[in-house]
Amino acid sequence: VQMAWRTISNNFWIDNYNLQEAVDNDAGSAYFHTHDNFLVSGLQGMKNDAGGHDNWHFDNIYGYLQQGFGICSQIAGHVDAFFNNTVVMTDEELGNGEGCSGPGATIVKNLNVFTPSGKATEC
Repeated sequence: VQMAWRTISNNFWIDNYNLQEAVDNDAGSAYFHTHDNFLVSGLQGMKNDAGGHDNWHFDNIYGYLQQGFGICSQIAGHVDAFFNNTVVMTDEELGNGEGCSGPGATIVKNLNVFTPSGKATEC
């Protein structure tokens, strides 16, 4: 039996203290669809580690982040996703972590990314 997907949507969040993540999907967080949000400030938009899996971020606007996501590797069939987002960053590294390759690699596609230099790297 699989848990039903949960939704975080239609929010306007400003991270004004403890600037870590816009949404912190760790410690076993699973089956979240985070979409149609406006999320301002923080180290990264999506964080997923310590057993978190099946977390999808899509159709969001992230403003003034250092990077778009920080993720860990997943097992095949339980991947994370980061797509159809607009990301305004203060640095050039879009995402990093162990989840950039392999059978459980995070799905990353269809992004609008803005950096101070106009250049961005992924993983």
